[in-house]
Amino acid sequence: MDEKFIRSELLLGEEAMEKLKNSRVAIFGIGGVGSYTAEALCRSGVGALDFIDNDKVSVSNINRQLIALTSTVGMYKTEAMAKRAKDINPDVKINIYNMFFIPETSSEFDFSQYDYI
Repeated sequence: MDEKFIRSELLLGEEAMEKLKNSRVAIFGIGGVGSYTAEALCRSGVGALDFIDNDKVSVSNINRQLIALTSTVGMYKTEAMAKRAKDINPDVKINIYNMFFIPETSSEFDFSQYDYI
């Protein structure tokens, strides 16, 4: 087991950690809730994450969004989150979709590719 997840493995067990490592999760919206969710999933050992958002970090996000820093203002939220996730776990697979999930873009997503709990 990867040492960065050893404490989680003690809590959850080897089988659960392997399941997390082989899971793929999509996060729709990398803002106030989505950024914290994405980081928690990454820190939990989820092996693949898809970040979906077409918004960029703005100054007004700094007080409430994990990825919002003066150094990330102007970046796509997906890209700022991907950089942060890779700093946490370089092995995580990241897919970025700089778009909003709306009826016109829904065909871009094959929901059979994701894991549900």
